[in-house]
Amino acid sequence: MPTLPISLSVAADEHLAGALCRATAANGRRFPSEVLALVDIETLHPASIAATLDEMDAAAIAELLGTEVASLRRATHPIADDGRCLFFGTSIRTKHREGPVRRVSPRGLANAPYIRAMWQLRPIGFDPRTKELLISDCPVCGAGLGFSRTYGVCFCDRCARNDDLGFVQPAVDLRDFPQPLVEIEDMAALDFVTGLVDPDPTVRERFAPALDDDLTGLDRGEIFDLCMAIVGVLNQDPKRAVTSPAKPTTRSDYERLYTPERLAEAGRIIMGWRTGFDGLCERARATAHDRPGFYGIKSELGQVYALTVDRTLTENVRKVVREAVLRNMATSSADIAVRRTEHRGRTDLITSQQASDRFGIALKLFQRLAKTPELTHHRASGTKKGPVLFAVDEIAALAALRGDLESASSVGLRLGIPNGAVSQLAQAGLIEKVTGPVLLTVVGKNQYRRSTVDALIRDIEAKIGSGATGSFHIRLSKAMYRMPAGEKPWVALVKAVLAGRLAVFEVEGRLSATMIKLAASSFEEVVAAVASEADINDAVEPMVTRAEAADILGITVATVIGMIDADLLPLHGSGVCNLRRADVVRVARTYISTAEASRLIGVGYRWVRGKLAEHGIHPVAELSEHRGILYDREKVTRWLATSRKDAA
Repeated sequence: MPTLPISLSVAADEHLAGALCRATAANGRRFPSEVLALVDIETLHPASIAATLDEMDAAAIAELLGTEVASLRRATHPIADDGRCLFFGTSIRTKHREGPVRRVSPRGLANAPYIRAMWQLRPIGFDPRTKELLISDCPVCGAGLGFSRTYGVCFCDRCARNDDLGFVQPAVDLRDFPQPLVEIEDMAALDFVTGLVDPDPTVRERFAPALDDDLTGLDRGEIFDLCMAIVGVLNQDPKRAVTSPAKPTTRSDYERLYTPERLAEAGRIIMGWRTGFDGLCERARATAHDRPGFYGIKSELGQVYALTVDRTLTENVRKVVREAVLRNMATSSADIAVRRTEHRGRTDLITSQQASDRFGIALKLFQRLAKTPELTHHRASGTKKGPVLFAVDEIAALAALRGDLESASSVGLRLGIPNGAVSQLAQAGLIEKVTGPVLLTVVGKNQYRRSTVDALIRDIEAKIGSGATGSFHIRLSKAMYRMPAGEKPWVALVKAVLAGRLAVFEVEGRLSATMIKLAASSFEEVVAAVASEADINDAVEPMVTRAEAADILGITVATVIGMIDADLLPLHGSGVCNLRRADVVRVARTYISTAEASRLIGVGYRWVRGKLAEHGIHPVAELSEHRGILYDREKVTRWLATSRKDAA
């Protein structure tokens, strides 16, 4: 059996793959797989042999390294049928072991240049001795550290340089890159967690914590697993299902979940088991409202209850947790109202199902009502199917109000006003806006009482016919849109109609909305009627649309848009009616279009420019190239008058 020239001894707490890398580098080799091939072990991943090494291979490797078989067997981790492995005599989950990635503590390597087995446990992201955070990547090249190739366990297995004699030497000594230290208050609790599995003989010799009697029947591995499960409880989102604590699936999950602070917190709960577990339960109760759909013990304890069914824990551990849960429920039951439907003995309460059947409200809506503090409700906890009880009189009042609701959009359609004006009517006291828990039972949060809207419409329509119908009229809605830019005085208009200051009559047609079917004799009457309520001058000029401006000017809408772009017609506000009639009239008196000039002169459209140019009249504006040509109306009118006089 071959033996390496330079032998080594395996430390009591050394990682087996790390020992192979040490022996490989000490004997001038680059790849541990070449060393293992000397004893007919074919593998490219030395870290994997710790779980699969049999007695014969262990004896061969021990002779190859020049060490004792017992020290080498101690560093192996045989996997049992239940998916657990022995970690230096302590049973832990195989998932917690790091495989191909080499994690190191620079300060630990400086103290003793070998890979500690504790560094390869994923939940422990620091060196238990130095409390230094571990690294798994080269701080220079960024490559991941591994066991497949080596320049020595203290060096990056990628970075290299040639020495003066041309030999390849490692270029990055990891000991030159110390990392931050763990800084927490409860260091004793953190040492307790690491001491449960630390293979260092000195640690195991002095590790003798005083635990609660409930935990004395558990071994170190079971207590370590309980600590890891409690960390999952501490990190679990209280809104998620309560069937299992949070569990890591990736290396980044381990780094995020198993922080030193969380490990210490879990360790302190174990060290003071009864008070610690009760505190964990109270923390879960504080978030019980975040777990709708769960009742009784699952609602109260949430993710803590999941420990009683967590399959990663042994049956002994689950039994201890179940007993702790029962004890906590017994001591805290005085503060918890436990009432099943058949036990409530009250006629003033009603279940969600009964309320749904009696008042015609969908059953699912009561889940929302149960969350509002404005309704009296009681949840029967401590049962798997605990109902929610409501006060009958409150639900009856809510159902009656719900039948009288009307949305803002519906009110706006019936009145013929914008949705924004509906809220103004409510602020003015003309209709009533609804607030409170009844809004949880309908779609849309802007709701009004239909009865008050009906009353307002009746009062408005009662004023129909108070004035004589003239030959000209303007609908009230159209008059509002003719008002200047800004908020329209809908409230003032309604009040003017109700007070009789504005005579209105109904316009026959298909339009049935109140403010659309009603009309006044003139726009000026509408302005005068609302002037006292709104900040509007009696002499305000009405607003017109672009199409109406085109009719006044005798041009196309496109030409009107061109005038707006050329700043000949100023815009006032936004919306459809944003042109002042006075501005449109002013433009009509100032400019004359080519089309109008063509009709007045009696020549074709294309000959207008030349004809006017012969008499010294040139365009004053050209809205686009060779299009939208405007002339000075006064000049054109004067020339036409002169030419007609000469012709006569």
